[in-house]
Amino acid sequence: MAFRLFTFSTLFLLVLSASFANAQDSSLDDEQKAAVESAVFTDWDGNEVSVSDFEGKTIMIDFWETWCSPCIAVMPTLNKLMDDYSDDFVVVAVSPGWSDTEDVVRRFIDAHDYNFVFVHGDELATKLQIRGLPYKVFVNPDGTFNKAETGSRGPEREYNTISELIEANR
Repeated sequence: MAFRLFTFSTLFLLVLSASFANAQDSSLDDEQKAAVESAVFTDWDGNEVSVSDFEGKTIMIDFWETWCSPCIAVMPTLNKLMDDYSDDFVVVAVSPGWSDTEDVVRRFIDAHDYNFVFVHGDELATKLQIRGLPYKVFVNPDGTFNKAETGSRGPEREYNTISELIEANR
């Protein structure tokens, strides 16, 4: 029994560390890029939120769910980036609703003090054919697609990589 627990724990940590160590670019076709640039979401209060609402800022569309450890681990870092670059950066936190219920997401949002724009996003997730989380899409301040990537670099490396992108877009 102890050996099984050790083996399971070791495998879990290896998978988790691999998730933090690797963020890989995901290629999108022109139709998918257009879907990102024209994306319209609904926030958790029923308001319409559009990518175009954030013109002038680097936008990170962050697909996440509450069970995604790497997603949750970088949220304080993303919030810090929003604080540090309040005029230049916004996180649109998209719940695709694959397994999280509305109640679970609302409880998470209420329990955390993040400045993100939390929205529903199953339609865009389907169009992008997302296969895993975390999945991030970046949009330039002029509203054009920049890049998409799967995975996480971990909090410190995420901060450095995203701040470089924000700086380059200023």
